Amino acid sequence: MGTEFGELLRARRSAAGYSLREFAQALAYSPGWISRIENGKAEPTLDMARRCDELLGTDGELAALAKNAKHPNTRPLQLPPAPTGYVVQQPVIDALNAMFEAAVETRTGLTVAIDGPAGVGKSTLAVHWSRGMAERFPGGVLFTNLQGYSDADPERPDHVLERFLTALGVPAESIPTGLDERAAALRTIADDRPMLLVLDNASDSTQVRPLLLGTPGSITLVTSRRRLTGLATTSGAQRISLSPLSPAESETLLRAIVGPRIDEEPDATTVIARQCAHLPLALRIVAERLATHTHRRVADVVGELGEAALDALADAEDPRLDIRPILESSYRALPSDQAQVFRLLGLYPAAQVSAPAAAALLGFSTVRARRLLDALVSVHLVEEIGPDRYQRHDLLRDYAAERCAETDSEGERADAVRRLAAWYAHTIDRACWRMAPHRPIDRLGPPPAGVTPTEFATAAGAETWCDAEAETFLPIVRLAARHQLPDAWEIPARLWNWLLLRKPWGVWIDTHQAGLDAATVADDTASRGWVAMNLGEAYRQSGDTERAHEHIQLSLDLRRDLGDRHGQAWSSTCLGFTARDEDDHSSARPHFEQALALFKETGDKHGQAVTLACLTEVYAQLGEFHQVQEVFDASLALTREMGDLYAEGELWARRAAAHLQDEGRAEAVACLDRALECRRAAADAWGIAEALEQRGDALAELGRTSEARQSWGEACEAFDVLSELRATRLRDRLTS
Repeated sequence: MGTEFGELLRARRSAAGYSLREFAQALAYSPGWISRIENGKAEPTLDMARRCDELLGTDGELAALAKNAKHPNTRPLQLPPAPTGYVVQQPVIDALNAMFEAAVETRTGLTVAIDGPAGVGKSTLAVHWSRGMAERFPGGVLFTNLQGYSDADPERPDHVLERFLTALGVPAESIPTGLDERAAALRTIADDRPMLLVLDNASDSTQVRPLLLGTPGSITLVTSRRRLTGLATTSGAQRISLSPLSPAESETLLRAIVGPRIDEEPDATTVIARQCAHLPLALRIVAERLATHTHRRVADVVGELGEAALDALADAEDPRLDIRPILESSYRALPSDQAQVFRLLGLYPAAQVSAPAAAALLGFSTVRARRLLDALVSVHLVEEIGPDRYQRHDLLRDYAAERCAETDSEGERADAVRRLAAWYAHTIDRACWRMAPHRPIDRLGPPPAGVTPTEFATAAGAETWCDAEAETFLPIVRLAARHQLPDAWEIPARLWNWLLLRKPWGVWIDTHQAGLDAATVADDTASRGWVAMNLGEAYRQSGDTERAHEHIQLSLDLRRDLGDRHGQAWSSTCLGFTARDEDDHSSARPHFEQALALFKETGDKHGQAVTLACLTEVYAQLGEFHQVQEVFDASLALTREMGDLYAEGELWARRAAAHLQDEGRAEAVACLDRALECRRAAADAWGIAEALEQRGDALAELGRTSEARQSWGEACEAFDVLSELRATRLRDRLTS
């Protein structure tokens, strides 16, 4: 066809009065290339033939000749072998199938960009799907590794096109020299013989765009660690973001390679999958090691991963089985500012981080931190999980910590931790003050330079923030303790209002134990007293009165040594709580009365209201009913003066208990109704559940069984939400 086309082109050009150079300039091709085509030494593309027809006015004559030309019959199948133990993520396969069938039905081309973090199995997925679909492409399957994230330089598109055309049987002398001409030549072949292109490991959209087919019946699959949003915007590509395996899929992969040994240690297998972040590459490395060492227990690998995961995920004999170079290639591709953010995030001690917390760690504005975090999201080095919230798996955090230790100075790391701990302490201070501004806790002073704490307009917003950060508080306290920062005890102590409302026992106890240890090491007696009392109160409210008494007594002793009268008042109050819980009301009375005197001395109205409320119940328990109404009225006046709905709800519950001591069951029900009203207004979930249970008890004693069962049922539901064991006891009562 080359000679026939070339002779016809020369004749039509000459008839139109174009010199070779003039025609080449008008066509935007080189004169040398036009000469090669006219002399039958190069094949024209269909696109070029159409442009010649348009320029020469030959009414499609040249395009028809080019289109009818017979292309080589070579049908390449270039896919690499599939790895062992591949686990099919069926929803993703189904999505690819649906995209393909839609493209076939509409007779359009299809480009699919598959992105995801390093080691998630993007290439494996593309190869697996392509192998199953290869026979549906008469033009064959072409594959190339674009080297977007490797030690080698990224592949140039013109070189890739040259290899593709050669694989399709185009003679070397007929392959165009320019990028656009080579791309057009590939599309011309695909127009007659639809094919599948797999472009693996792309660096960005610019590298890929010249290689896209877009011809009816053909598909281009692109994989990349970067979200190729540019392809979707400019080329209509559809996107699939590949996630790590599910826990069940992770175990399936391990079982496929290791065998039934996996099932002999199910708990260890579950831990390994989590330690590997459910990444197929990491799981395959572990599985190959277990398959090789047949006498090694699964639990042994758990220990290795727990001690040094990145070292454990490596194989001295096979460099392909090593997670660290894979992570290194993603890190190395980052611009310097993004690389700095990635490294410093290695200091952050929890999986999830908010943009404002990251800003404090980095010493940046929140706007700048968010922009840089979003850049890391685009290359899957962090994941966006909600508004201004991000997370990354432990392997990435460990690798970031390594890079940070090697690259950033000790002073830079210490400054970052100081900013982060201070941001948490000052933000918690603001949040818990907003929840209960009537509680007299001294506020922190101004934050240090470079730290902008979050402010809260409402109590609900403050509670929501604390709820979202709950799993972060203990790691932050421990981080501050390792750096001997006072925030290690300021953070748990200032969480008081949220802890009192939510009662997350693990967070409460663990943060305060860590804070108490840090204050003890620092020999800060005042802080030890404060944190020890709060820790004792956590033990008391969770039912461990022995530990409660131990820590509260310690706090009282420390405060007496300091002459801290206000602190002594609160420690005495907590000792009264403990004695009352043990039904030792005779011992509780002097603690509360002593605390009341100290609160009056120091002018703490909130403390007075609390102790008066407790004396309401204690006097009733001791049969001193003539004093009950007096202390109740005094407490109610103070709580309403302060607008403390939480304390008022507690007061009405104690008044109900006092009525029950005096056989006033109907009056107790009325008081519990008031308690419920206050506690619902204060969003006191624990108080609501307890008041509902107490109300059911009082109604049952009045013989109002139906109402009692309804109240117990509501209490059961409320305790279920709180994961409280009392729900089981109530459920047994309801079914008996």
